[in-house]
This record gives sequence, structure tokens and C-alpha cells, in this order.
Amino acid sequence: MEINSPIQNRLMGKTIRILSRALDFRSANHRVISENLANIDTPGYRPKELRFDQELQRAADKSAVRLKTTDPGHFSHASEGTGGAFSIRSKGAGSTESGQLSIDMEMAKMMRNNLLYEASVRLLSKKFQALKTAIEAGRR
Repeated sequence: MEINSPIQNRLMGKTIRILSRALDFRSANHRVISENLANIDTPGYRPKELRFDQELQRAADKSAVRLKTTDPGHFSHASEGTGGAFSIRSKGAGSTESGQLSIDMEMAKMMRNNLLYEASVRLLSKKFQALKTAIEAGRR
């Protein structure tokens, strides 16, 4: 359940929401890469991937100011709702020429994803530490 009060928005701001979404994405990406690795020897298996650039655009659209169309000539603002899920697509990249997945490529993706997850956790931790410091300073 997401609480969206004016006080929370002032204290937490967009940074925490974006970092939270980044953690969700990294977690989902880990599951997709794990599935690719689990099916490494499955004949005909097509590897899947999550697209960070698409998810970033969705997050930006979700927090963007909505525009009102007042003229039929205006461009419509089409934004996709995520509903908490990420779009997964099958891909050919990451496969060798014989159609098999490359374990080295998938493991490299797993390591990169893990590093980015850890970086997001550290940034979120720093944000909470700054809030804690501000609260403690206010008590003095």
C-alpha cells in the first residue's frame, strides 16, 4: 500500500519513489536473468529481457504533469500503466549463433544487475540517513 500524503511528498520526494522503483526493476530483472540461466540447455528457449529505458520512461510518465488536450490538433499523452509489473520481451541477443544462450553473457548481466541493485540500496540508505540526521538535529 502506497501512502501519498503531502507530508510524505515533502519528506521523501521523488528520489525515494524512483529508487524504490529501481529496486523493484532490479529485482524483477534478477528473476528474468535467473530464468534465462535455468533454461540454458532448453532447446528452442528464447532468452527474455527487461528494458530499463522503457521502464525509466514509464516511471517518468507516471510522475509527470498531465496535460489537458484542448484542441483536436494537440498530441495525445499516451502513457502506459505499469500496474506493478514490468514488460518482458523475448530476444535473440545473448544467444550464440547455434541458438544457445551464452552463460558468460547471462552471468555478466547478473553481475551488472547486482551491482546496480546494491548502488540503489546504498543511495536509498543515504537518503534515509539524511532524514534521520535532520530529525535528530530538530530535537536539539
